[in-house]
Amino acid sequence: MSSSSHRTIVKQIFGTGGFELIGQLASFLGVIAYAQLVPQSILGSYFLLVAILGVISFIGATGVSTNITRRINQSSSPEKELMTATVFEGIVTVLLIVCIFLAQPVINGFVGQTFGVALLILLPVSTFSLLTGAVLRGEKKNTRAMILRTIQKVLTYFIGSVAIIFGIDPRFALMAGLFCGKFFEFGGGVLMMNISPSGIPQLKELQDLARKIVDLTATGLGSLGQEWVDTLLIGAISTPEMVAIYEVAWRLSAVGLTATNAVASVFYPRFAEAVDRENHHEIQRCTGKLFFYISVLMVAPLAGALAIGTDLVTIIFGTSYAAAYLPLVVLLAGRIPYSLSRILVQLGYSYNIDKGVARASLSAAVLNAVVNLFLISWIGIVGAAISSLISYIVLAMLLFQLLADRVGYPKFKQLFAGVVASGVMFVAVKLLSKMVPSNIVSLISLVIVGGAIFAIVLVALNRTVRSDLFDIVEMIKG
Repeated sequence: MSSSSHRTIVKQIFGTGGFELIGQLASFLGVIAYAQLVPQSILGSYFLLVAILGVISFIGATGVSTNITRRINQSSSPEKELMTATVFEGIVTVLLIVCIFLAQPVINGFVGQTFGVALLILLPVSTFSLLTGAVLRGEKKNTRAMILRTIQKVLTYFIGSVAIIFGIDPRFALMAGLFCGKFFEFGGGVLMMNISPSGIPQLKELQDLARKIVDLTATGLGSLGQEWVDTLLIGAISTPEMVAIYEVAWRLSAVGLTATNAVASVFYPRFAEAVDRENHHEIQRCTGKLFFYISVLMVAPLAGALAIGTDLVTIIFGTSYAAAYLPLVVLLAGRIPYSLSRILVQLGYSYNIDKGVARASLSAAVLNAVVNLFLISWIGIVGAAISSLISYIVLAMLLFQLLADRVGYPKFKQLFAGVVASGVMFVAVKLLSKMVPSNIVSLISLVIVGGAIFAIVLVALNRTVRSDLFDIVEMIKG
């Protein structure tokens, strides 16, 4: 990899990661605001709406979006590919809207009539925002795509919160925020794309695309199963209040995915290009380093949650959300194998091993659903988190087995420095937490101090981290 290419990748990761962090922070603060402004039952129903929207949008758009990101880099006529994807997406969206309309009685009984009707309006803008984001990533405009995604999150929670404060019914306020955020992401994506759809797709081209996206859609069911099946099953088996508590834990655990999402977004089109050039050595070198950094950076939030997780939940969200602590810890543990599988899935796409990745993802999704049905009935939302942890581990193992000749397993020796740094941080933060008052100022201070301790110890113990840090400093100076 050339020096200029390396600089571009680093800049994009930091740029994308920076906006991803802002987006995660916006979601974090937004959920806090919603938890204070909205009754727990309404908030739970809203999260069920978001879950259903996520599932239906995924079914309608993820396969097409994943394919277009790859095809933009591999096709000699990307404009025609985009037109085929757009027409196909439009047909699928119309069919899904008809299905939602016919299923209104069932949906209304699950999330309430107001939220049920909102699906008809939200679905088109949600599916096409996924498509425009995929085009931007295919054009290697990862930072721009992440900026739009970040603003979408900010607008969603800001508009929803302001509307509630001004006295609008919470249900309408939450839906207004969600729609405005999604619409901005879609409109901004259209304006930023260089490629414009052209031509009229033939029936055979639409049929070929349909065959391609079957595997791509099935592949994502693993991630979809862990992201939304938990929420939907909790809503079906338990109450909307428990959905709200679980979503607090889920969204807190997602804060650690900032680096993972940025890396997966930036490297996916580059993996596809490297495969086309048969540059397999470079792929192995990159994935080895990615596995190291992602694993290390995911261990730290887990240690932090173990140290001050109880205070984190109760101080920020209130004692009514105290039950979110245990699911939070379990979900953070699961984010480690989940992060590794994210990279492996992108690599599998790049090697066009769609069927193998699909089988692994479907196996994990089915396992998650089955275990969820048993554990949620037995131990509630903690069971949902345990189900996700198990399925994350199984998915990562299946993907490593599938790509064994192309990547290497992460070695504990490589992760030793991260584990030690997390351990030192845990002990220090745990001791300090007993010496300071239990309030928001102390909590923020402990998070900052813990992060600083972790970074210092990690840099001191690991030569690779030191070398990369010096390279980044030199790059900034240059």
